[in-house]
Amino acid sequence: MIQTAIHFSLEVQAVLSQYPKWLEMVIEAKDKPVIDKNYCPHVIEIFDEHGLLAGKVNGLSAYECTRDIQQKSDFNAWLIDEELAVFYVGSKLIINRLEAIAVVNKGE
Repeated sequence: MIQTAIHFSLEVQAVLSQYPKWLEMVIEAKDKPVIDKNYCPHVIEIFDEHGLLAGKVNGLSAYECTRDIQQKSDFNAWLIDEELAVFYVGSKLIINRLEAIAVVNKGE
């Protein structure tokens, strides 16, 4: 099974198995390099399993979607110019292609 081959925790496997499109994107992004710190993105968007949460275009126009407070996210995915840059399930950071995001392990 491909999830096991790249050593996802059981929690992450359980979440990603429900969302094949996101699983495919995570697998593709896993071996991509860190995004150059001088790169200036045109579009940054944040998604969860329910769809688009927020975005920003050319650093000027920002948009966000309204959600019911009861709608919890199984995961969050940050796309930069349509490329997966950050992906996390709960507090577990799975993909981190940004140097600006620090990884903090809480007692793990």
